[in-house]
Amino acid sequence: MQRLIVLLVSFLLLVSCGAKTAKKPGNPGDLYVEGVNLMQQKKYDKAIEKFSAIRENYPFDPIAFVATVKLGDVYFEKKEYILASGVYEDFFNSHPEDTNIPYVLVRLGECYEILSLSFDRDQAYTLKAIERYTYLKNRFPASSYAKLVDIKMKKLVQKLADREVYVGEFYYNTFKYNAAIMRLEYFLKKYPDMNGTDKALYYLALSYRALGELQKSEYFVDMLKTKFPKSMYVRAATRERKTLQLAKADRSISPALYTSEERKKRDIELKPQMIAQTQTETKKAPEESKLSFFDTSKPIDIVSDTMEGFDKEKYVIFKGNVVAKQEDLYIFCDIIEASMNEETNEIDKAHAKGNVKIVKKERTATSKEAIFNNAESKIVLKGNVTVYSGQDKLTGEVVTYYIDEDRVVVEGEKEKKARILVTPKEKQ
Repeated sequence: MQRLIVLLVSFLLLVSCGAKTAKKPGNPGDLYVEGVNLMQQKKYDKAIEKFSAIRENYPFDPIAFVATVKLGDVYFEKKEYILASGVYEDFFNSHPEDTNIPYVLVRLGECYEILSLSFDRDQAYTLKAIERYTYLKNRFPASSYAKLVDIKMKKLVQKLADREVYVGEFYYNTFKYNAAIMRLEYFLKKYPDMNGTDKALYYLALSYRALGELQKSEYFVDMLKTKFPKSMYVRAATRERKTLQLAKADRSISPALYTSEERKKRDIELKPQMIAQTQTETKKAPEESKLSFFDTSKPIDIVSDTMEGFDKEKYVIFKGNVVAKQEDLYIFCDIIEASMNEETNEIDKAHAKGNVKIVKKERTATSKEAIFNNAESKIVLKGNVTVYSGQDKLTGEVVTYYIDEDRVVVEGEKEKKARILVTPKEKQ
Protein backbone atom coordinates (compact mmCIF):
# COMPACT_ATOMS: atom_id res chain seq x y z
CA MET A 1 0.00 0.00 0.00
CA GLN A 2 2.78 2.36 0.97
CA ARG A 3 4.52 1.61 -2.33
CA LEU A 4 1.34 2.42 -4.29
CA ILE A 5 1.07 5.79 -2.56
CA VAL A 6 4.69 6.63 -3.48
CA LEU A 7 4.06 5.79 -7.15
CA LEU A 8 0.89 7.89 -7.19
CA VAL A 9 2.68 10.93 -5.73
CA SER A 10 5.53 10.55 -8.24
CA PHE A 11 3.04 10.42 -11.12
CA LEU A 12 1.25 13.56 -9.94
CA LEU A 13 4.55 15.41 -9.62
CA LEU A 14 5.53 14.35 -13.16
CA VAL A 15 2.20 15.50 -14.60
CA SER A 16 2.39 18.82 -12.80
CA CYS A 17 5.92 19.44 -14.16
CA GLY A 18 4.91 18.51 -17.72
CA ALA A 19 1.94 20.84 -17.65
CA LYS A 20 4.13 23.89 -17.22
CA THR A 21 4.44 25.90 -20.46
CA ALA A 22 7.76 27.29 -21.66
CA LYS A 23 8.16 30.94 -20.77
CA LYS A 24 8.14 33.24 -23.79
CA PRO A 25 11.30 35.33 -24.18
CA GLY A 26 9.97 38.72 -23.12
CA ASN A 27 7.49 41.20 -24.51
CA PRO A 28 7.48 41.60 -28.35
CA GLY A 29 7.74 45.37 -28.02
CA ASP A 30 10.75 45.10 -25.71
CA LEU A 31 12.38 42.53 -28.00
CA TYR A 32 11.91 44.85 -30.97
CA VAL A 33 13.50 47.82 -29.18
CA GLU A 34 16.40 45.64 -28.03
CA GLY A 35 16.89 44.36 -31.57
CA VAL A 36 16.95 47.87 -33.04
CA ASN A 37 19.49 49.03 -30.43
CA LEU A 38 21.71 46.01 -31.10
CA MET A 39 21.47 46.66 -34.83
CA GLN A 40 22.58 50.28 -34.33
CA GLN A 41 25.54 49.00 -32.30
CA LYS A 42 26.34 46.65 -35.23
CA LYS A 43 25.83 43.62 -33.01
CA TYR A 44 24.06 41.92 -35.86
CA ASP A 45 24.02 38.33 -34.60
CA LYS A 46 22.30 39.32 -31.33
CA ALA A 47 19.87 41.55 -33.22
CA ILE A 48 18.98 38.58 -35.44
CA GLU A 49 18.16 36.57 -32.30
CA LYS A 50 15.76 39.26 -31.04
CA PHE A 51 13.88 39.72 -34.33
CA SER A 52 13.74 35.96 -34.92
CA ALA A 53 12.30 35.47 -31.43
CA ILE A 54 9.44 37.85 -32.27
CA ARG A 55 8.65 35.97 -35.51
CA GLU A 56 8.72 32.57 -33.81
CA ASN A 57 6.88 33.39 -30.56
CA TYR A 58 4.50 36.17 -31.59
CA PRO A 59 3.74 35.47 -35.28
CA PHE A 60 0.30 37.14 -35.14
CA ASP A 61 1.36 40.23 -33.24
CA PRO A 62 1.33 43.34 -35.52
CA ILE A 63 4.89 44.12 -34.50
CA ALA A 64 6.00 40.78 -35.98
CA PHE A 65 5.51 42.24 -39.48
CA VAL A 66 7.91 45.10 -38.78
CA ALA A 67 10.32 42.72 -37.03
CA THR A 68 10.45 40.57 -40.17
CA VAL A 69 11.43 43.57 -42.29
CA LYS A 70 14.06 44.51 -39.71
CA LEU A 71 15.42 40.97 -39.80
CA GLY A 72 15.95 41.38 -43.54
CA ASP A 73 17.65 44.72 -42.87
CA VAL A 74 20.08 43.11 -40.42
CA TYR A 75 21.10 40.51 -43.00
CA PHE A 76 21.45 43.31 -45.56
CA GLU A 77 23.75 45.27 -43.22
CA LYS A 78 25.78 42.09 -42.67
CA LYS A 79 26.13 41.90 -46.48
CA GLU A 80 24.43 38.50 -46.47
CA TYR A 81 22.30 39.47 -49.45
CA ILE A 82 21.00 36.00 -50.29
CA LEU A 83 19.61 35.57 -46.74
CA ALA A 84 18.26 39.12 -46.79
CA SER A 85 16.48 38.58 -50.11
CA GLY A 86 14.97 35.35 -48.76
CA VAL A 87 13.44 37.18 -45.76
CA TYR A 88 12.18 40.04 -47.95
CA GLU A 89 10.66 37.63 -50.48
CA ASP A 90 8.83 35.73 -47.70
CA PHE A 91 7.39 38.99 -46.40
CA PHE A 92 6.41 40.17 -49.90
CA ASN A 93 4.63 36.89 -50.68
CA SER A 94 2.87 36.73 -47.28
CA HIS A 95 1.79 40.38 -47.00
CA PRO A 96 1.57 41.85 -50.53
CA GLU A 97 -0.67 44.74 -49.39
CA ASP A 98 1.32 45.76 -46.31
CA THR A 99 2.40 49.40 -46.11
CA ASN A 100 6.05 48.29 -45.94
CA ILE A 101 5.93 46.59 -49.35
CA PRO A 102 7.37 49.55 -51.38
CA TYR A 103 10.38 49.62 -49.04
CA VAL A 104 10.73 45.84 -49.20
CA LEU A 105 10.66 45.93 -53.02
CA VAL A 106 13.45 48.51 -53.09
CA ARG A 107 15.51 46.38 -50.73
CA LEU A 108 14.87 43.29 -52.83
CA GLY A 109 15.99 45.12 -55.95
CA GLU A 110 19.13 46.32 -54.17
CA CYS A 111 19.95 42.78 -52.99
CA TYR A 112 19.65 41.40 -56.51
CA GLU A 113 21.53 44.37 -57.97
CA ILE A 114 24.47 43.72 -55.66
CA LEU A 115 24.35 39.98 -56.42
CA SER A 116 24.22 40.70 -60.15
CA LEU A 117 27.36 39.47 -61.93
CA SER A 118 29.37 41.28 -64.61
CA PHE A 119 27.79 41.40 -68.07
CA ASP A 120 29.98 38.57 -69.38
CA ARG A 121 28.35 36.15 -66.90
CA ASP A 122 24.84 34.93 -66.04
CA GLN A 123 22.33 37.79 -65.61
CA ALA A 124 19.65 36.00 -63.55
CA TYR A 125 19.99 38.41 -60.62
CA THR A 126 19.94 41.40 -62.97
CA LEU A 127 16.59 40.24 -64.33
CA LYS A 128 15.24 39.70 -60.80
CA ALA A 129 16.25 43.23 -59.78
CA ILE A 130 14.55 44.70 -62.85
CA GLU A 131 11.44 42.62 -62.12
CA ARG A 132 11.14 43.93 -58.54
CA TYR A 133 11.82 47.56 -59.52
CA THR A 134 9.28 47.33 -62.35
CA TYR A 135 6.64 45.91 -60.01
CA LEU A 136 7.29 48.77 -57.59
CA LYS A 137 6.87 51.41 -60.29
CA ASN A 138 3.70 49.83 -61.69
CA ARG A 139 2.01 48.87 -58.41
CA PHE A 140 3.02 51.86 -56.28
CA PRO A 141 3.70 54.71 -58.72
CA ALA A 142 2.97 57.40 -56.12
CA SER A 143 5.43 55.97 -53.59
CA SER A 144 8.55 58.00 -52.86
CA TYR A 145 10.53 54.78 -53.32
CA ALA A 146 9.28 54.39 -56.90
CA LYS A 147 10.99 57.65 -57.83
CA LEU A 148 14.35 56.36 -56.63
CA VAL A 149 14.63 53.37 -58.95
CA ASP A 150 14.72 55.05 -62.38
CA ILE A 151 18.51 55.43 -62.39
CA LYS A 152 18.94 51.92 -61.00
CA MET A 153 16.69 50.50 -63.72
CA LYS A 154 18.61 52.29 -66.46
CA LYS A 155 21.90 50.91 -65.16
CA LEU A 156 20.57 47.35 -65.03
CA VAL A 157 19.03 47.50 -68.50
CA GLN A 158 22.35 48.81 -69.81
CA LYS A 159 24.05 45.74 -68.34
CA LEU A 160 21.65 43.48 -70.25
CA ALA A 161 22.36 45.46 -73.41
CA ASP A 162 26.11 45.16 -72.85
CA ARG A 163 25.61 41.42 -72.47
CA GLU A 164 24.05 41.18 -75.94
CA VAL A 165 26.89 43.12 -77.57
CA TYR A 166 29.46 41.04 -75.68
CA VAL A 167 27.92 37.79 -76.91
CA GLY A 168 27.67 39.14 -80.47
CA GLU A 169 31.35 40.13 -80.41
CA PHE A 170 32.25 36.71 -79.00
CA TYR A 171 30.42 34.95 -81.84
CA TYR A 172 32.22 37.14 -84.38
CA ASN A 173 35.64 36.40 -82.87
CA THR A 174 34.87 32.67 -82.98
CA PHE A 175 33.83 32.91 -86.65
CA LYS A 176 30.12 32.23 -85.96
CA TYR A 177 28.99 35.14 -88.08
CA ASN A 178 25.30 34.23 -88.43
CA ALA A 179 24.96 33.88 -84.67
CA ALA A 180 26.72 37.23 -84.21
CA ILE A 181 24.31 38.91 -86.64
CA MET A 182 21.27 37.42 -84.91
CA ARG A 183 22.42 38.61 -81.48
CA LEU A 184 23.48 42.09 -82.59
CA GLU A 185 20.34 42.77 -84.61
CA TYR A 186 18.30 41.65 -81.58
CA PHE A 187 20.26 44.22 -79.55
CA LEU A 188 19.40 47.02 -81.99
CA LYS A 189 15.71 46.11 -81.82
CA LYS A 190 15.49 45.46 -78.07
CA TYR A 191 17.76 48.27 -76.84
CA PRO A 192 17.61 51.15 -79.34
CA ASP A 193 19.91 54.11 -78.65
CA MET A 194 21.63 52.38 -75.71
CA ASN A 195 25.36 52.71 -75.08
CA GLY A 196 27.19 50.19 -77.22
CA THR A 197 25.10 50.75 -80.33
CA ASP A 198 28.16 51.96 -82.24
CA LYS A 199 30.04 48.79 -81.31
CA ALA A 200 27.08 46.64 -82.37
CA LEU A 201 26.92 48.39 -85.77
CA TYR A 202 30.66 47.87 -86.22
CA TYR A 203 30.53 44.12 -85.56
CA LEU A 204 27.42 43.77 -87.70
CA ALA A 205 29.33 45.33 -90.58
CA LEU A 206 32.27 42.97 -89.98
CA SER A 207 30.01 39.91 -89.71
CA TYR A 208 28.18 40.65 -92.96
CA ARG A 209 31.51 41.30 -94.66
CA ALA A 210 32.79 37.97 -93.39
CA LEU A 211 29.80 36.29 -95.05
CA GLY A 212 30.49 38.12 -98.30
CA GLU A 213 27.37 40.32 -98.03
CA LEU A 214 29.23 43.55 -98.75
CA GLN A 215 26.14 45.65 -99.45
CA LYS A 216 24.71 44.99 -95.98
CA SER A 217 28.14 45.55 -94.49
CA GLU A 218 28.38 48.98 -96.12
CA TYR A 219 24.86 49.78 -94.91
CA PHE A 220 25.87 49.32 -91.27
CA VAL A 221 29.16 51.18 -91.79
CA ASP A 222 27.25 54.16 -93.18
CA MET A 223 24.79 54.00 -90.27
CA LEU A 224 27.72 53.93 -87.85
CA LYS A 225 29.31 57.00 -89.44
CA THR A 226 26.02 58.90 -89.54
CA LYS A 227 24.90 58.24 -85.97
CA PHE A 228 28.28 58.12 -84.23
CA PRO A 229 30.75 60.25 -86.24
CA LYS A 230 33.13 60.59 -83.26
CA SER A 231 33.09 56.94 -82.23
CA MET A 232 36.36 55.00 -82.10
CA TYR A 233 34.61 52.32 -84.15
CA VAL A 234 34.27 54.73 -87.06
CA ARG A 235 38.06 54.87 -87.26
CA ALA A 236 38.25 51.09 -87.01
CA ALA A 237 35.63 50.67 -89.76
CA THR A 238 37.47 53.14 -91.99
CA ARG A 239 40.68 51.24 -91.39
CA GLU A 240 39.01 47.95 -92.32
CA ARG A 241 37.60 49.51 -95.48
CA LYS A 242 41.05 50.75 -96.53
CA THR A 243 42.46 47.29 -95.91
CA LEU A 244 39.69 45.84 -98.05
CA GLN A 245 40.40 48.30 -100.87
CA LEU A 246 44.11 47.50 -100.69
CA ALA A 247 43.33 43.79 -100.79
CA LYS A 248 41.19 44.25 -103.88
CA ALA A 249 43.90 46.28 -105.59
CA ASP A 250 46.49 43.60 -104.90
CA ARG A 251 44.06 40.82 -105.90
CA SER A 252 44.49 39.28 -102.46
CA ILE A 253 41.66 37.54 -100.68
CA SER A 254 41.06 38.26 -97.01
CA PRO A 255 39.22 35.62 -94.93
CA ALA A 256 36.42 38.10 -94.46
CA LEU A 257 35.89 38.23 -98.24
CA TYR A 258 35.52 34.54 -98.95
CA THR A 259 32.10 33.64 -100.28
CA SER A 260 30.31 30.43 -99.42
CA GLU A 261 31.21 29.02 -102.86
CA GLU A 262 34.90 29.80 -102.38
CA ARG A 263 34.81 27.96 -99.06
CA LYS A 264 33.75 24.72 -100.75
CA LYS A 265 37.34 23.66 -101.45
CA ARG A 266 39.09 20.37 -100.94
CA ASP A 267 40.26 19.90 -97.30
CA ILE A 268 43.50 18.07 -96.49
CA GLU A 269 43.83 17.03 -92.83
CA LEU A 270 47.13 17.34 -91.00
CA LYS A 271 47.74 15.61 -87.69
CA PRO A 272 48.85 17.81 -84.75
CA GLN A 273 52.59 18.54 -84.61
CA MET A 274 52.97 17.76 -88.34
CA ILE A 275 55.54 20.01 -89.95
CA ALA A 276 54.33 21.88 -93.01
CA GLN A 277 57.41 22.71 -95.08
CA THR A 278 57.40 24.88 -98.14
CA GLN A 279 59.02 23.00 -100.97
CA THR A 280 58.83 24.48 -104.42
CA GLU A 281 60.95 24.46 -107.51
CA THR A 282 59.56 27.78 -108.63
CA LYS A 283 61.98 30.61 -107.97
CA LYS A 284 60.49 33.24 -105.70
CA ALA A 285 61.81 36.25 -103.88
CA PRO A 286 62.41 35.55 -100.17
CA GLU A 287 59.50 37.72 -99.06
CA GLU A 288 57.06 35.65 -101.08
CA SER A 289 57.45 32.47 -99.01
CA LYS A 290 54.48 31.09 -97.09
CA LEU A 291 54.41 33.10 -93.84
CA SER A 292 57.17 35.57 -94.61
CA PHE A 293 55.41 38.64 -93.25
CA PHE A 294 58.37 40.54 -91.84
CA ASP A 295 61.54 42.17 -93.03
CA THR A 296 63.72 42.55 -89.94
CA SER A 297 65.94 45.11 -91.65
CA LYS A 298 63.19 47.73 -91.93
CA PRO A 299 61.60 49.91 -89.22
CA ILE A 300 58.11 49.32 -87.84
CA ASP A 301 55.77 52.25 -87.14
CA ILE A 302 53.27 51.64 -84.29
CA VAL A 303 50.28 53.86 -83.44
CA SER A 304 47.65 53.37 -80.72
CA ASP A 305 45.19 55.21 -78.47
CA THR A 306 47.61 55.15 -75.53
CA MET A 307 51.27 54.30 -74.99
CA GLU A 308 53.08 53.61 -71.73
CA GLY A 309 56.88 53.34 -71.63
CA PHE A 310 59.24 52.04 -68.96
CA ASP A 311 62.67 53.39 -69.87
CA LYS A 312 64.58 51.50 -67.20
CA GLU A 313 63.10 48.15 -68.20
CA LYS A 314 63.17 49.03 -71.93
CA TYR A 315 59.53 48.04 -72.12
CA VAL A 316 56.65 49.70 -74.00
CA ILE A 317 52.90 48.96 -73.94
CA PHE A 318 50.60 50.13 -76.75
CA LYS A 319 46.86 49.94 -75.98
CA GLY A 320 43.66 50.54 -77.94
CA ASN A 321 43.24 50.24 -81.72
CA VAL A 322 46.88 49.32 -82.19
CA VAL A 323 48.19 49.43 -85.77
CA ALA A 324 51.77 48.41 -86.55
CA LYS A 325 52.99 49.14 -90.09
CA GLN A 326 56.09 48.06 -91.98
CA GLU A 327 55.76 49.16 -95.61
CA ASP A 328 52.90 46.97 -96.96
CA LEU A 329 52.63 44.93 -93.73
CA TYR A 330 49.84 45.78 -91.25
CA ILE A 331 49.24 44.35 -87.78
CA PHE A 332 45.93 45.14 -86.05
CA CYS A 333 45.28 44.23 -82.40
CA ASP A 334 44.11 45.53 -79.02
CA ILE A 335 47.46 45.53 -77.19
CA ILE A 336 51.14 45.23 -78.10
CA GLU A 337 53.78 44.74 -75.40
CA ALA A 338 57.29 45.32 -76.75
CA SER A 339 60.70 44.67 -75.18
CA MET A 340 63.57 46.76 -76.52
CA ASN A 341 67.21 45.79 -77.01
CA GLU A 342 69.39 47.83 -74.64
CA GLU A 343 72.23 48.19 -77.15
CA THR A 344 70.44 48.74 -80.47
CA ASN A 345 67.16 50.17 -79.05
CA GLU A 346 65.29 47.94 -81.50
CA ILE A 347 62.38 45.65 -80.67
CA ASP A 348 63.66 42.28 -79.46
CA LYS A 349 60.31 40.75 -78.66
CA ALA A 350 56.71 41.86 -79.19
CA HIS A 351 53.52 40.29 -77.86
CA ALA A 352 50.28 41.23 -79.65
CA LYS A 353 47.02 40.41 -77.84
CA GLY A 354 43.33 40.57 -78.64
CA ASN A 355 41.78 40.30 -82.11
CA VAL A 356 45.14 39.98 -83.80
CA LYS A 357 45.09 40.38 -87.57
CA ILE A 358 48.18 40.47 -89.79
CA VAL A 359 47.87 41.51 -93.44
CA LYS A 360 50.53 41.61 -96.14
CA LYS A 361 49.58 41.45 -99.81
CA GLU A 362 47.94 38.07 -100.35
CA ARG A 363 48.80 36.77 -96.88
CA THR A 364 46.44 37.23 -93.93
CA ALA A 365 46.64 35.72 -90.45
CA THR A 366 44.19 35.97 -87.55
CA SER A 367 44.62 34.73 -83.98
CA LYS A 368 44.06 35.64 -80.35
CA GLU A 369 47.77 36.25 -79.72
CA ALA A 370 50.96 36.68 -81.71
CA ILE A 371 54.51 36.60 -80.33
CA PHE A 372 57.34 37.98 -82.46
CA ASN A 373 60.80 36.97 -81.29
CA ASN A 374 63.60 38.58 -83.29
CA ALA A 375 66.36 36.93 -81.26
CA GLU A 376 65.07 33.46 -82.13
CA SER A 377 63.80 34.49 -85.59
CA LYS A 378 60.44 33.01 -84.69
CA ILE A 379 56.77 34.00 -84.89
CA VAL A 380 54.18 32.16 -82.77
CA LEU A 381 50.45 32.58 -83.40
CA LYS A 382 48.12 31.25 -80.68
CA GLY A 383 44.39 30.70 -80.31
CA ASN A 384 42.06 29.89 -83.23
CA VAL A 385 44.81 30.58 -85.73
CA THR A 386 43.83 30.98 -89.38
CA VAL A 387 46.41 31.79 -92.04
CA TYR A 388 45.57 32.57 -95.66
CA SER A 389 48.07 32.75 -98.49
CA GLY A 390 46.15 33.60 -101.61
CA GLN A 391 43.38 31.00 -101.64
CA ASP A 392 45.28 28.47 -99.52
CA LYS A 393 44.20 28.20 -95.90
CA LEU A 394 45.88 26.80 -92.78
CA THR A 395 44.26 26.50 -89.33
CA GLY A 396 45.40 25.30 -85.93
CA GLU A 397 45.56 26.20 -82.26
CA VAL A 398 49.26 27.13 -82.39
CA VAL A 399 51.22 27.98 -85.53
CA THR A 400 54.97 28.56 -85.24
CA TYR A 401 56.96 30.03 -88.11
CA TYR A 402 60.76 29.73 -88.07
CA ILE A 403 61.91 32.62 -90.23
CA ASP A 404 65.48 31.53 -90.99
CA GLU A 405 64.42 27.97 -91.82
CA ASP A 406 61.26 29.03 -93.68
CA ARG A 407 59.49 26.25 -91.77
CA VAL A 408 56.00 26.09 -90.26
CA VAL A 409 54.85 23.87 -87.36
CA VAL A 410 51.09 23.53 -86.90
CA GLU A 411 49.60 22.24 -83.64
CA GLY A 412 45.92 21.38 -83.15
CA GLU A 413 43.89 21.05 -79.96
CA LYS A 414 43.50 17.65 -78.29
CA GLU A 415 40.08 17.05 -79.83
CA LYS A 416 40.70 18.95 -83.05
CA LYS A 417 42.96 18.44 -86.00
CA ALA A 418 45.14 20.98 -87.67
CA ARG A 419 43.93 21.63 -91.20
CA ILE A 420 45.27 23.02 -94.43
CA LEU A 421 43.20 23.84 -97.49
CA VAL A 422 45.08 23.97 -100.78
CA THR A 423 43.42 25.38 -103.89
CA PRO A 424 45.02 24.17 -107.16
CA LYS A 425 45.89 26.89 -109.62
CA GLU A 426 43.66 27.14 -112.64
CA LYS A 427 45.21 25.91 -115.86
CA GLN A 428 45.91 28.59 -118.42
